[in-house]
Amino acid sequence: MGNRCWAVLWLGLLSLRGAATASPDSEASVPKEPPSSGSSLARLEVATLALLPRSSGGETEGFLQLEPTLILDGGPEFGLNLGAPVRLRAWGGTGLVRREDWDSLSDWGQVVRGLKLGSNNAPVGVWFGALESYSLLSAHLVRRYSNRSNPDYHPAGGFLTGTLGPFYTQAFASDVLGARLMGAEVTLDLEHVLFGQPRELGCYTLALSAVHDWGRAGGRAPSVTLAHLDGTAVVVVRPGFEAHLLAGWGGRPGDVS
Repeated sequence: MGNRCWAVLWLGLLSLRGAATASPDSEASVPKEPPSSGSSLARLEVATLALLPRSSGGETEGFLQLEPTLILDGGPEFGLNLGAPVRLRAWGGTGLVRREDWDSLSDWGQVVRGLKLGSNNAPVGVWFGALESYSLLSAHLVRRYSNRSNPDYHPAGGFLTGTLGPFYTQAFASDVLGARLMGAEVTLDLEHVLFGQPRELGCYTLALSAVHDWGRAGGRAPSVTLAHLDGTAVVVVRPGFEAHLLAGWGGRPGDVS
């Protein structure tokens, strides 16, 4: 798919809720209702899609793409975005729909674009959906990772964050329906332990992280485990400038070579 070109013609079929069309004068004369605790949006997009043949050969494939969307906004503690493109074949190839989009259990994860439980200030938060440029806390083991860069592999990833006293942790899975990449990092705020609740969090920390790749989803890859231990000290903080001191060690547990 890396050498294919995508041609898209969008046709809008939209159904929106919550848009007001009253004039300013009418708004002033009518008492305003209290803001709603939640909102929703339903939408259907229709497009034509042409996949040109690979450089190694093949034929052009054409599709009629239907992409429904349902969004529920429950405020800072809850959000849900559902929807996935369904590509109906118009010409070329075989089958009613594009087989590569739905040929594994992991591909069904694309239906969940985003599910959020808990706000940024909550002690526990959960996110499911696409991972775009995801980094695992300190980003020493996982930095700017995207789980849907392969156009034939559409998993739903997820991560969990938690805070308890001086500890902060984050765990993630790149594919919640398949065995691919998983990892976690636990960070200890040393200033919190020694002197109580600090005014600025994360200035002096000790962190342990580990990541394992089974390589059993979205293609085959060698299994590998990585671990990393590091300490961080923020020594200078100025507007537009920070200086950090870092020390750490990492490796592959069980690898004696």
